Amino acid sequence: MSATPSEGVIKFKYNLKWTAPLEESSYIKIEKWRTILFKMNFIGEYLTEQVGYGNLSCRQNQTGNSFIITGTQTGKHPNLDGSQYTKVQKCDLAKMSVDAIGPIAPSSESLTHFAIYKESPQINCVFHVHHPDLWRYMLDHDYDQTPENIDYGTHEMAAAAKICIGNKKKGIFVMAGHQDGIIAYASSAEEAGKVILDTLKESKTN
Repeated sequence: MSATPSEGVIKFKYNLKWTAPLEESSYIKIEKWRTILFKMNFIGEYLTEQVGYGNLSCRQNQTGNSFIITGTQTGKHPNLDGSQYTKVQKCDLAKMSVDAIGPIAPSSESLTHFAIYKESPQINCVFHVHHPDLWRYMLDHDYDQTPENIDYGTHEMAAAAKICIGNKKKGIFVMAGHQDGIIAYASSAEEAGKVILDTLKESKTN
C-alpha cells in the first residue's frame, strides 16, 4: 500500500504546451462538484506532507478521449480557476506518457482517467477522491477494487481501473493499494457526484 507522502507525485512523462488559463465554460461543471467535495474533505491536502489529494475530470467532447482535468497539486485550494485546470489531449499507457495543453501540469492520476474514458465512450466524468472512512467501508463490503499491490498513477492502475468498470456506464470502485483512494465515474458530473454521496450515505446507515 502506498504511503501518504507519495500522494500527488507525477509518475509518468508529460509534454505540456503552455497556454493562457482555460475558459470557464470548459471546467465549470466539474468545478461545481469540486467545491462541494472540497467542503466535505473528499479533496484537500495532507498538511504534514503538504501534498494534495483528489482530482476531477470530464471528457471534452463525445468523439474523442481528450479531457479537462484539475492540475497537479491543486488539492489545497477551496476553489479553482482556469489557471488550475488543464486539457489532456493524448495518453500512451504503454509508454507512460501524457500530452497536455494548458497553464499547469496535469494531475498525477491522468493515466487512470484516460484509461476509463478509453474503455467506455458512455463515461464522460471521472472523480478521484479520498475519504478514509468510506475507503475502509468499501473494502470491507466487497465493492469493486483494484489490487492492493498496485499503486496510483501507474500503467497497472490504469489497467486495473478498466477491469473494475467492465461494461458499466456508472459506478464507483476503491483503490486498495492507494490509501483512502476512491474513483467514481458516470456520464455526467451530476451523476458522478451523486454516486459518491449515495455511497457515503449508504456507509453511514450500515
